[in-house]
Amino acid sequence: MKYEQVEDKMPPDVKRMIKEESWWAAWIQEDDDLAPFLTQRPLLAELNKQLTTDEQRTLRLIVSAFGCLPFTGEALEKQAAWAVSGAQTRLGLIGLRRLGVIVTFRKSWGEQLFLLPEDTFPIWQELLFPVVKFPGGREEAPGEELEWHELVQDESERAVAANPRGLAQMMLHVLTACAQQPAMPLSAKGTLHKKQVHKLAEPLRLPPAILTAAGLSYAFRDVYDEPVALLLDLATRSGFFKISGLNEALRLHEPSVEAWLQGDYKWQQETLYALWCDMITPAPAWLQHAIACMERTRSGAWYKVEQLLMQVRACLSFAGSHAEAELLEAELRTAWLQPLMAFRFIDVSKDTEGQLWFRWLIEPRKMLNPDEPAIVESQERPGSMYVQPDFELLLPPDVGLYTEWEVASFADLLQSDYVRSYRVTKNSFRRALASGKTAEQIAETLAANASHEVPQGVLRTLAQWAEQANKVALEDVTLLRCASEADAEALLRSSRCAPYLADRVGPAAFIIAKADAGPLAKCLEAMGYAPHFKAAKRAESPEAGAEHLLAADIPVQPLCYSRDSARIYEMEPSLPRQEDLYPDLQDIPPSWIKEFRNYHASTRKDMIRKAIEWKSVLQLRKEGQDRFIIPRMLREEKTVWHLEGLEQAREISVPGEDWQEMKLILPGINDAFQREKEETLENL
Repeated sequence: MKYEQVEDKMPPDVKRMIKEESWWAAWIQEDDDLAPFLTQRPLLAELNKQLTTDEQRTLRLIVSAFGCLPFTGEALEKQAAWAVSGAQTRLGLIGLRRLGVIVTFRKSWGEQLFLLPEDTFPIWQELLFPVVKFPGGREEAPGEELEWHELVQDESERAVAANPRGLAQMMLHVLTACAQQPAMPLSAKGTLHKKQVHKLAEPLRLPPAILTAAGLSYAFRDVYDEPVALLLDLATRSGFFKISGLNEALRLHEPSVEAWLQGDYKWQQETLYALWCDMITPAPAWLQHAIACMERTRSGAWYKVEQLLMQVRACLSFAGSHAEAELLEAELRTAWLQPLMAFRFIDVSKDTEGQLWFRWLIEPRKMLNPDEPAIVESQERPGSMYVQPDFELLLPPDVGLYTEWEVASFADLLQSDYVRSYRVTKNSFRRALASGKTAEQIAETLAANASHEVPQGVLRTLAQWAEQANKVALEDVTLLRCASEADAEALLRSSRCAPYLADRVGPAAFIIAKADAGPLAKCLEAMGYAPHFKAAKRAESPEAGAEHLLAADIPVQPLCYSRDSARIYEMEPSLPRQEDLYPDLQDIPPSWIKEFRNYHASTRKDMIRKAIEWKSVLQLRKEGQDRFIIPRMLREEKTVWHLEGLEQAREISVPGEDWQEMKLILPGINDAFQREKEETLENL
């Protein structure tokens, strides 16, 4: 979840408490939203300097091990178990929650889930792991550029070659296929029919397992193959679809489609990249680190994949993860590099030593928010197409998708490559006329976008086709049938109804323009009639019946299942306090935490048990030498007993009489000496 989405669910008391934290109080006013501040790198960089040792160490552990994946307190303590006590981890987590850096959700049975909002992860990764940086990229390809299928080990998928122009080009073809139908009826379970699915799939050139490789699953697998499901999902997330007519038909939302088509091609690719990232987020921690590191590289420059993997392993190592290099590279190829190559977001090449390199073809970090309309860049000099005498239209790479959208409305696609080719046929021309275009508009589109004068033979043929098409026409109208001729005459005498009744057929019937059916019905009701539609037979056809249903447009849900499990839970209604770490603190003797003493064996055992309960630390002293131990177990035998635990990340077992004095160390209360020691060691 992004911070803005988190804030929409955040209880007012939690938001108020975060704003009242002393550090944020200097920046955030009472009426301000939190998201703009907690996602701003300069502010987070300053906040990072103010974090306590426990807070910063806990945050580094969260970023390293979980990224923006939800995690439990138990899972976090398990990750930290070999380095620090559970109390130190919980203390750090409390501080991060009170600062709003980590947010908390509650499952229905009470278990808490913690989360680092996804749009803050790249910032914190860069701040907390500053040594993780790429060396400068190369301007020239270090070797032969590869096709995506050359990275695949599955021979069955090698025959599929991706569209050389990428995902935005295939989205255009899907939108075109949808636009060539006034509406796409949905089945009883809400899916498109097989014929429509087949038509959408024809121009798609994507790996058959494109979603499975990325770890995504989706609804209606028995209806849609993975490339179709991907494009439908992306179109839905872009707002290109709506359902009208009581869930009966899927239609294009023309304003959203037109706004996207009017951007330049690179921007269109970048919007789809942002949506792809939304689909796979939250990804496994290793992939989150890989994405964040890759996105910080310069677009157009070549970088070594091996260097990327080194950075990922460096980020993971703080949490004690040591992924095998070969296994990590194989997963990176399958889950990330291959889809990006197929979408034409990146190029990949192989040098003479067999090492892989990559470069961005887009600006990946430009679209942090795909909803920002200000990013759209209009084409100042759109490319020109070539109009051939045989009615073939050739569109070079610099011809934008908006021009192609116009062309596709009256021509059939022949080939989708770097140069796209279409042909105007009599059927495609008639299809355009049926959709509302005129022959003059088609001719103007050709003339405005052609690199040379449109051949006269083409224009003459278009005019002939238009003349033939205009001789007869089938219209969709409404028939008003009266019970008798007398009723028909009465309607004609009404000044309110007469303007709609100009086309009389027979003694008791009138042809009504489709747009006039609603206003006329109101006039008839005012005269005391109760008009009704006899549409029983037409209602059997969802496409036809939908025309008469006055239903609001219904949003379309994405096909791919969300990976974001936290969004289904409510947020924790309050923030914890440091005092909550040690319940019943007032019940222990103050001397346990204030001074060193040589206690009796029974008292020593009580202190150990309390330290285990609170997951805190014991400081043992013998002959002036101090030891800090995280106790795990008190093991008692017949005549002796042992303290077992961790000391400097090593498992140890200390006999009960092997120290002289001891003290209970409670992080956040009396651990100043230990904290100073740890900070000194970290600086060294």
